[in-house]
Parts: sequence; structure tokens; C-alpha cells
Amino acid sequence: MSCKECQKRSAVIAALAPAISRLSPSRDELLGLLALPDGQLLGAVGVQNPCGLMRTLELPVTTTSVPTALCRHEHGYPAALAQLPSAPAVLYATCTVASLRGLLENPTAAIIGGEIHTDCGEDMTVALASNLAGAGIIVISGVRDGLERTAHQAALDARGSTIAVMPCAPGIPSSTQHAALHQRILARGAVLSEFPPGFFPPQPWCFTACRRIMAALASVTIVAEAAGLPAQSSWTAQVSAELGSQAAVVPGRVTGGAVPIA
Repeated sequence: MSCKECQKRSAVIAALAPAISRLSPSRDELLGLLALPDGQLLGAVGVQNPCGLMRTLELPVTTTSVPTALCRHEHGYPAALAQLPSAPAVLYATCTVASLRGLLENPTAAIIGGEIHTDCGEDMTVALASNLAGAGIIVISGVRDGLERTAHQAALDARGSTIAVMPCAPGIPSSTQHAALHQRILARGAVLSEFPPGFFPPQPWCFTACRRIMAALASVTIVAEAAGLPAQSSWTAQVSAELGSQAAVVPGRVTGGAVPIA
């Protein structure tokens, strides 16, 4: 169970989510904000009455749908994630700590790509996710439509396990369109988030924040196609490289004609 101080930090981030959105921070600026201590963060986002906000915060609690709230001070918190200056105070998971540890003891690969994609990108993502899952590698991705959704579906179809990193509370799907996939992931893997139970809907910056978690948890980060998400893809790969993990990019259609993807 996470400590009270980390629960408070998690509640602060959730409470400030709309204010952070109003700043429209760049990716690097966002990481800087998320690394600030509470007092400095409140000032940076322009909260006029920080003491009042702190008094009214409700601390998140675990629920039956989110049995794990693992803080960065606890044994079992992923070591690679703890290296981030902006490491989440609490990592919420839909599985037990033991199950999460078991998943992360396997080789892991993050597959990233955009909602807007080519048929080639779709084919490459299916092939990558299926083969990785068939080899016993845990596929990690987000929950956006497009190639991230394809990565989960292909890995699960291959009888593999996946980890989804959510921009909202992990116990509920990010949209009604993702409900069936969410249930499949719960059955064979885990859904993770830095956002506490009840946090919904996600703010735009929350999707960017997810990508640093994906990069930290993965042994290798694979950009399946960058055309629909060029800046986010390169930034996620950069975070992965800074943490000492491998980063890879599919250069184009590798099964046929050499047509560049990005």
C-alpha cells in the first residue's frame, strides 16, 4: 500500500490536471513540471490558494478494480521507472504486485505509433506484436486508437500478454470503444496508470505523460510507424535511450518494396 505522502502527491497531480492543460506545456516542459515539488508545482500552474487546494484534496484509495497502489518508496516499484526525475509518486495497477513483478520479469517491448497510419504501418505492427508475443515478450503500449490498439490486439490474438499504460484511472476503459479490449488486457496482462481511481476524463497532456512510463518499463522501444506521431515517437525513443534501453524504428516496408514510412 502506498504511503500517505505519495498518495497526496498523486492527488495533487490529478487535481491540477486541468491547470496543467491550460499551460499547454511542451513535452520537456511537462516533464519539468511533473518533477517539481508540490509547492513549486502549485505556483508554476498559477494556483491562487495552494493551502486551500491542499486542504480539500481527497486522497485516492485502492478499489477492487485497482488492487495495487505501489509508491516509489516501496519494494517492487519498477527500478527503471524510479530513475525518472518525474517518476510517478504512485503506480496504480489492475493486478497484484506479485503479478506485475512476474510480468516485468519477462523481456518487454513497447510498441508506439499514431492514430493516423498507413496500411504498411498496420501490417508491421501486427507482425511485430504477434511475433514478440509468440516469443514470450510482453508487449507494452498505450490505448489510443490506431497502431497502439492494433499492437494490443495482435499480441493478445497470439496468446501473449500485454501491459497498457492509461492516461486516466486504470480500472475503467478510456472510452466505450475500448471496453472490450480493456477486458482482454485485464484477463491476460495489466493496466497501469499514475492517475488514481476516479480520475476521468484524461487531459491531453496525460497521453504524453504515459509515454515516459512506457519507455521506462520496456527493454526496447519500437517505433512501428512515425508518420502519424513523429514528434511523440522520437521523444519516446529518446527517453528510452536516456534510460539505457534500446530504441528501434521500422524504416519502411521491410517485407517488400523499400517505401519509407516516415
